[in-house]
Amino acid sequence: MTVLNTNIPSLIAHKAMTLNARSMSQSMERLSTGKRINSGADDPAGVAMAARLQAAARSDRQGVRNAMDAISMLQTYGAAGANILDMVIRMKELAVQASSDTLTVDDRLALDSEYNQLGLEWTRIAANTRWNSFAGMSTFNNAFNVRLDGGAAAGATVTLTLAEWSPDHATANQNVTGATAAAGDDNNASAAQAFNFTRNQNSLAATPVANARAFDHIQSRAAATAAVTKLDTAITGMSREIAQNGAYINRLERASDNLTNVATALEKSQSQIEDADYAAETTELARTQIIAQAATAMLAQANAAPQTVLALLQ
Repeated sequence: MTVLNTNIPSLIAHKAMTLNARSMSQSMERLSTGKRINSGADDPAGVAMAARLQAAARSDRQGVRNAMDAISMLQTYGAAGANILDMVIRMKELAVQASSDTLTVDDRLALDSEYNQLGLEWTRIAANTRWNSFAGMSTFNNAFNVRLDGGAAAGATVTLTLAEWSPDHATANQNVTGATAAAGDDNNASAAQAFNFTRNQNSLAATPVANARAFDHIQSRAAATAAVTKLDTAITGMSREIAQNGAYINRLERASDNLTNVATALEKSQSQIEDADYAAETTELARTQIIAQAATAMLAQANAAPQTVLALLQ
């Protein structure tokens, strides 16, 4: 049937062009952004999944940085602790030397001068070694938490115990020296007492001043002999703490490696859901462009068809 008021072929061609233009626009948007999902309308479920995967991956990446920060902190304290340990080993060497009767009082006074200065440096290093303003060497902390991921479970954090390196710290099971009592002026007789290298009277050979001499010294054979035992306890505790820090570092490195692998896998999953497949999208764009050209030609033909009616009117 030939009619003029309603051009059905033209309407069909127009509808086809509209649908094709929508598909072409979507393909061009995906190729422009690199994303398959650019709005909730593209894939409602995919939007939620991609968001959760992205949040988990970014949390794991931050966990890696947290672990590396903690490793840097432990390496700082470990380096300072190794230096303190080296000084304490030298102090034991001096105490062993001063324990021999072959030395005179003057010889022991000379050895004690170095012994005392090493003790004071030990005190200074422990008090002033910090990482990011955190005084980890001079403060006991058995609940130092390193957050590794965004999970809600308890395993999301690693808890470290940091012992105190200060020589005068006397709380049991909290310091590297093994001390359980405050320092006392007993010529190092008690290995359980903390160290104190503060000195107001340099030589015990001088006229005694009440409560003024150093609690820890090797100016006498008895004091030097007792100091060896006391320093042995400190060396054992320091070695244990340095080893513990190393164990923490190894654990955090493994955790960091695992988090990196997990984050990579999550990002791969997110990409599969969210990112555009350029091979598929370029193919789709080419298809829609061809159809757009064909539909335009067909619309022109449909619009020209009513002109044949004029032949009937002549």
